[in-house]
Amino acid sequence: MAQFTFTNNTYAGEALAGFMASTLLEADSVKRGLLTVINDVKSRKIILDVDDDVKLQDPSGMFNDQGTTASQTESYLDPVIYEFMKQEQWDNLVQSWEAQRLSPGAFSDYEGVVDLSDFMVQRYLTKIQIANERLYWLGKGATKEATFTAPFIGLLPSIAAASGVYKVGLSKPSTSMAATAIDASGVVTVSSTVTLADGDVVTVTAVTGSSKDTTNGTTGAPNVQGQSYFIKVLSATTFKLMRNFNEINTRKPATFTGTATAATVSYINASNVLTVLGEVYAQLDPADRSQDDFNLQVPLHIGYAYAQAQADKAVNVLNAFTDKKKMDYLGIPLQLMNHWQANTILGARASNLFLGVDLLGDASELSTVYMKPYTNDNVVRMKARMKAAVNFKFANELFYLGA
Repeated sequence: MAQFTFTNNTYAGEALAGFMASTLLEADSVKRGLLTVINDVKSRKIILDVDDDVKLQDPSGMFNDQGTTASQTESYLDPVIYEFMKQEQWDNLVQSWEAQRLSPGAFSDYEGVVDLSDFMVQRYLTKIQIANERLYWLGKGATKEATFTAPFIGLLPSIAAASGVYKVGLSKPSTSMAATAIDASGVVTVSSTVTLADGDVVTVTAVTGSSKDTTNGTTGAPNVQGQSYFIKVLSATTFKLMRNFNEINTRKPATFTGTATAATVSYINASNVLTVLGEVYAQLDPADRSQDDFNLQVPLHIGYAYAQAQADKAVNVLNAFTDKKKMDYLGIPLQLMNHWQANTILGARASNLFLGVDLLGDASELSTVYMKPYTNDNVVRMKARMKAAVNFKFANELFYLGA
């Protein structure tokens, strides 16, 4: 049975008597309108489209059909059901300084502290929303919170694998470099680190060797292949992988086992972000980028690199390094994505990206029951049930840049 554990059981915080928690990034793709939400999806939802060409013909006294065939195609939203369930035994709180807030009488030891109960419910809700955000975009494979058995691919992996999507990579010299070694502590050796800086985010691919990321424990440790990291430059030819980008909310330092003898390191930072965005802009479909709901979606680190590059380019501009920078590029808004894939840029219309849910509010609904009046168990149970599916409609109207 779950119980509270304490790493500090002194009365040092008695005067404050409040609860604090680590900061979390908001999960807000739906709030910003980056996805088209379809409610009441209880089973497979079919998205239909019909298209045809137009041919301008010679005039004719008799009707002469242009001879083309209208094409109807289907895509699907197949919802996956998953739940959050948590049980806590509150009486362990009497071991802490929170005992001062309990009413007299032994039975009060089991009823919990009201503000702690409210705090935990809101905290769990925030983390559920973040888990859903990861799930929608990254899929189950890159969402550590997702332990259910049903497959859930996610939008970015689906787009990256789809035929017809306009896809480009980061294999150019300005955005990638060859690594000759990754040691067991995560130190990477390259020919030069002159274009890198502390805090840059690199994506590691084409790994040769046995290097694994053990940040979340050795059991099931993922290969370093395909992972992204914040770095610290150590020398003219080495840098260290400091933190897995997917651990942005836990701040866990990256740990490793095994080594690699070769790899490719790709990155978008202040040294190349203007070139990358310029090339992206030139490749966008004019018909799509002129639409009001078109966005370029980028992870946070690319937004920060773009802000730094703007400041660096602002010669003789007052407050160049203090004013907030506008996040658009040549009139196209850049949407900074809080829980996303590193070194990735997606150009898409919101009307081309679909999120199917039974009810959007399910992700904000957490039922809480104190079990003692019903079962005489001194526990509190919390449960949330969600149903979701994601997909896109027109692959040929999507732009995808990835490592």
